Amino acid sequence: MTNKPDLMTEKDFTPETIAEHGSFSRQEKLDRLNEMKFDLERQTGRGTADLEQVEQRMASLNIAISKVKRESADGADSAALGRTPSA
Repeated sequence: MTNKPDLMTEKDFTPETIAEHGSFSRQEKLDRLNEMKFDLERQTGRGTADLEQVEQRMASLNIAISKVKRESADGADSAALGRTPSA
């Protein structure tokens, strides 16, 4: 089975798809989400976005950022906190 390239463009990504994306590192996800947040803030400052849509989008971004921050640094969803399994 061959790996097919991801044909989504940057504009196709939602905060949820970025948070769930398997190819991006944790830092890449955070960078992309923070960039989306910055763009949204810039649009809001120019007055080119609807307030209700901005609130929904910002909530989605904050949820996705929180989810990615909970991931461990190596990309796994579990964390080992000082305990090792014994045989």
